[in-house]
Amino acid sequence: MFEQDELSETAFAAIGLAVEPVMPPAALRARILSEAEPRSPVLTQQRRRLPWSLLAAAMVLISVAAFLLGQTLHREGPTGPIVFAMAGHGALQGAAAKVTDLKADRVAVVEFNGMPELPPGKVYELWLITAGGRADAAGVFVPDSTGHTVVVVDQSLEGYSVMAVTVEAGPSGVSSPTQQPAMTGNIA
Repeated sequence: MFEQDELSETAFAAIGLAVEPVMPPAALRARILSEAEPRSPVLTQQRRRLPWSLLAAAMVLISVAAFLLGQTLHREGPTGPIVFAMAGHGALQGAAAKVTDLKADRVAVVEFNGMPELPPGKVYELWLITAGGRADAAGVFVPDSTGHTVVVVDQSLEGYSVMAVTVEAGPSGVSSPTQQPAMTGNIA
C-alpha cells in the first residue's frame, strides 16, 4: 500500500505537468472578477489614515512648540510696550488716561483726556506710588482747553504699583501729595 501511495502522488504530479494551461472563457473570467472584492478600498483606507496621522502628529508638534514658546516668553517677560489705564473719580470723574510703559526705554507716555480746567495757580501732579505707599513725584502738567495733554515720565515704572494724579499748588508742584489722588491706575 505504501508503494501505491507513492505511485499515486507521482502520477498526480505528472498529470499537472502534462496538461497545457487553458484560459477560462472571457465571460466566465469577467463574472468572477466582478464578484471578487476590489483591493482599492484597502489602499484608500490606508491613504485616508495617512493624512489623519500626519495631521495628528503636526498638531502634537505645534502644541509642544507653542508650550515651549510660552514658557520662554514667561521667563523673559514681555519685550514690547505695556499699556494700562487710569480712571478719574471724585473731582476728576469722567477723566481718563492711557499709560504706555516703554520698559526697554525706561520711559512711560501718559495721554490724558477729559481733564477739568484747573483753578488759577493750580497744577495737576503725577505720582508714582510703591506697594509700601511711598509717593514719588513724576511731573506736573496743565491740560489744554479740551482737557487733553500728553506727559512723558522720564523714568522706569519698575518698583511702583500705582500711578496717581492730585491737584497741587503751581507752578512746580509739591514734594509729597497734599490730598488723596483723584485719578489712579494700577501699573501693569
